[in-house]
Amino acid sequence: MGDQMEPKTPAYFDLKTVALLRETLDHAWGRLRPNQKAKTSRTILATSILKLAATGERDPDRLLDAALMAVDDPLKTDAA
Repeated sequence: MGDQMEPKTPAYFDLKTVALLRETLDHAWGRLRPNQKAKTSRTILATSILKLAATGERDPDRLLDAALMAVDDPLKTDAA
């Protein structure tokens, strides 16, 4: 039965990482133009940041890029 799905283990982030993720989210939101803010939400940004961080990424620039790409392609956050 190799086709069974394994349960997903929730990601754990220490306080330092949570602070980094929050700062990255705020930075990403601040980089958006008003028309982008009108078409998206902080949730979309946060989801893309958290998904990448759950893989172990901690580079703020890469996390920021992931958030900003999610605004260009909001379906991307649902793909994983």
